[in-house]
Amino acid sequence: MNKRTSTLVTALLLATTLGWQQPLMNVSAATHAKTTKTVKTTGATKTKAAKAKTIKSTSTHIKLQGASNARDLGGYVNQHGQKIKVHRLIRANSLSHLTKADQTKLVKTYHVATDVDLRTIPEQKLSPDVHMTGVRLVKANVFKSFGAFPDFSKKGAGAKMMEKSYHDAVTTAQGRKAYKSLFHQLLINPKNKAVLWHCSAGKDRAGMGTALVLSALKFDKKAIAQDYLKSNTYLAQTNKENLQKMEAGWKAQGKEVTPIVVENFKAQNAVKMAYLNTMYKAIDAKYGNMDNFLHKGLGLSNTQLKQLQANYLTSAKGRL
Repeated sequence: MNKRTSTLVTALLLATTLGWQQPLMNVSAATHAKTTKTVKTTGATKTKAAKAKTIKSTSTHIKLQGASNARDLGGYVNQHGQKIKVHRLIRANSLSHLTKADQTKLVKTYHVATDVDLRTIPEQKLSPDVHMTGVRLVKANVFKSFGAFPDFSKKGAGAKMMEKSYHDAVTTAQGRKAYKSLFHQLLINPKNKAVLWHCSAGKDRAGMGTALVLSALKFDKKAIAQDYLKSNTYLAQTNKENLQKMEAGWKAQGKEVTPIVVENFKAQNAVKMAYLNTMYKAIDAKYGNMDNFLHKGLGLSNTQLKQLQANYLTSAKGRL
């Protein structure tokens, strides 16, 4: 890739995906399935269908004009049958283009009192969050800055870049510091208010933060993955438009948009289980398991973890 072409790709990627985004996949909410057990009788085996009560487990997509990937985690049910309380835990993408109506919805309906910005300092300066009345802004950048983009004419470059970022987010002091800050805000958050955390696309840094929060709230990897992959659905239209812009820019320069370049663009703008698994593998390699990471990597005590569970979870049979 020549210098002029490389510069154009980088500019387009920076303009559309500072903090990363993604394509299409639909994920259904998790439910408790019916179980079947076999019971022996005299000389015969009889099959019984044991019907388990189905507990609806789903989040709420918050429809905003200025942010497409915002959702309330309230309603998710963990492996112990406990639900996350509504209007307490919110994840989102950039808040730089919120309308007045968006702000009112987040503050009045969803009770947002704290905004944790996980983007780099340059991103925060270039596209600052809209100031919402009564909402405290906390800057907790997961990365100090972004390194140079790889050569997207090379096969697999986009995926490798994303996997490295997921590794670095939980193994570097800067990344752990940012997520410690997020958990601190969750611990000091009033019981009737919500903490919102976000990055640019709301899929990677915010996605990993959500995986850590859900882990602390006793959700298993399957449930975490179902939430994580929803970003592909909510960002599908944005990613389609950004790909069209990238292709138009290349063609305007007389360059061929090769399948490899498109593949790398999509890899960079998607969430994939390979990325999230890279985070898990990095945690396991350095700390042994997620529980150890929460304790040693993020400094959370058993008392604090119990406090988080008490503050944000309720019985699935109880009121939200």
